[in-house]
Amino acid sequence: MSGLFGTLNIGGRGMSVAQKTIDVTSHNISNANTPGFSRQRAQIETSRPYGGPVLGAVATAGQVGTGAQVSAIERIRDTFLDFQVRNETSTAGKFDIRNNFLSEVQDIFNEPSDTGISTLMGKFFDSWQELSKQPQNSNARTVTAQQTVSLTDALNHTYTKLQDLKSNAQNLLKNDVTDMNSILDQIGALNKEIKTVKVSGNEPNDLMDKRDLLIDQLSNKFNLNVERKEFEGIDLKPTDTGSMKNSKLVAADDNESVMRFSYISSMEKDSNDPSGQTYTITYYKLGNMQSEDNKGTMKVTGLTPDKVDELMNSRILWANSEGTPVKGDGYPVKANYTINAAEIMDFQPQSGEIAGTISVEQDINGYIDQLNKIAKSLAYSVNAIHSGLAKSTGNPGVPDKDYSVFFVNKDVAKYSNTHELNNLDDTLAAEQDINAGNITLNEELLNDVMKIKTKSHDNAYAFTAQNPVDGESDGARALAIAKLRDTLLRVQDFGGLVSTRADMFNASRGGATLSNNGMTIASDTSGMTLSGYFKDTIDKLGVQAQESGRMVTNQESLLNSLQQSRDSVSGVSLDEEMTNLVQFQHAYNANAKIIATVDELLNVVVNGLIK
Repeated sequence: MSGLFGTLNIGGRGMSVAQKTIDVTSHNISNANTPGFSRQRAQIETSRPYGGPVLGAVATAGQVGTGAQVSAIERIRDTFLDFQVRNETSTAGKFDIRNNFLSEVQDIFNEPSDTGISTLMGKFFDSWQELSKQPQNSNARTVTAQQTVSLTDALNHTYTKLQDLKSNAQNLLKNDVTDMNSILDQIGALNKEIKTVKVSGNEPNDLMDKRDLLIDQLSNKFNLNVERKEFEGIDLKPTDTGSMKNSKLVAADDNESVMRFSYISSMEKDSNDPSGQTYTITYYKLGNMQSEDNKGTMKVTGLTPDKVDELMNSRILWANSEGTPVKGDGYPVKANYTINAAEIMDFQPQSGEIAGTISVEQDINGYIDQLNKIAKSLAYSVNAIHSGLAKSTGNPGVPDKDYSVFFVNKDVAKYSNTHELNNLDDTLAAEQDINAGNITLNEELLNDVMKIKTKSHDNAYAFTAQNPVDGESDGARALAIAKLRDTLLRVQDFGGLVSTRADMFNASRGGATLSNNGMTIASDTSGMTLSGYFKDTIDKLGVQAQESGRMVTNQESLLNSLQQSRDSVSGVSLDEEMTNLVQFQHAYNANAKIIATVDELLNVVVNGLIK
């Protein structure tokens, strides 16, 4: 229809278009500070004109336009920038975690400082040096005993704090499992809702923004792939899937099964397997430890030590939607079922917060191991010079056992009311289990410092008081212990090839020699000093911390740049929206003026004809 009524209809449509564009602009302005919001834009197009080539149509000079209409309301989003931001967010998540934990490790070691282990180790050897000068002086002996306690307390404290930090990392993994499963459930629900809205012919812009925001949050945990399907549905899966065949965490097809994650709470060796490669794994479905109903167990055979360490560090298992662990083909593992090590599927991403936590756990384990090596080296070498070796090692003329052991395992050593060691055999047997967490001075020597051996021939007697050969001023053995400061030992082998005091001097293994009446340990050119080994540990920690800090700075700069690029595309500019608002206001007023004009013309036609 043409004529005045056609013009009236064009004006009405124009007002409607202006109203909708004002609505879109208002929505953008109100969400200018909403996280994850993408600005929206109304797509305006001409409506179908009159005068088309149809049967019976009257020939005219051309088609007559019928105005405008809003065909859709689209959100402005660049999927490539989304991909870049999520990829770099995963990298940043990894190094953020590493930087935080390594900074805490540095604080625990507190090096260099006047109260650090390296300083206390120096004071320990200094005290033996002074004791060698006046061994008959109880004050010098007391100083040596107290410096020993200070050193062992520092080792114990550092070990405990590192273990606590490792527990914190494991708790963080458990929380991550719960968070990831929750986010995935929300993304899955939004995925279904988005498809429903899209099928109905509408644009689910705000729902898609919410889904993208959740995906951004999830990308901080691990890197992921997003595949877009019909009706704006998505398939989502990790970039690093390992041997998992079905690795979809969110599926566009509602009939497809999706994966989730569960958390390993503990692993225990199966006493029925003499090979020691069978473990009972206890896990919690979906990481939910609030109810024992979520607990499950399974046996895994053929686990090598490296695989055990991997599982204890990662602790995250692929599971089905109910939280039951699955094999590589997605088939669930029944409760109390036995599977092979190759069938267990643990989640090992290469980037993201999960990867950072797993890697820093490995680093903490390494520092604990190096600290244990120092403790073992100190205990074995000092004990060997202080009291010598048992006859079973082939050294005649010494007591059958160490009756005046200097360093002991405090978890095993028991004392009487008079502070005398009353389980000597068990304590000596437990010497091989000494680590930085349990090393300490024999309380019997701490209570009676005159029992500390300092004389040249003390190794030939169970107790120094039984030595009639040397005078009270003989401090040769104390000086020998002081010289351990500069002795090259294969510290790196302690806890491995060297698991006992006797292993240090095992000639068949290329061990050191104990000469000069049991007071001199020959330096090993392949070894290093105790302080040198500890310094190497601290240097390594410093380099790792610097690297993580540098990567955090670089990633923050890169992410900020990418975020700015994405905001320039998807973000709301209030200046731009206010300009649009003025433009659409004028368009509304202009269309209203058209209607008012047509109204006057119709009044002329209708009322004028009556006259």
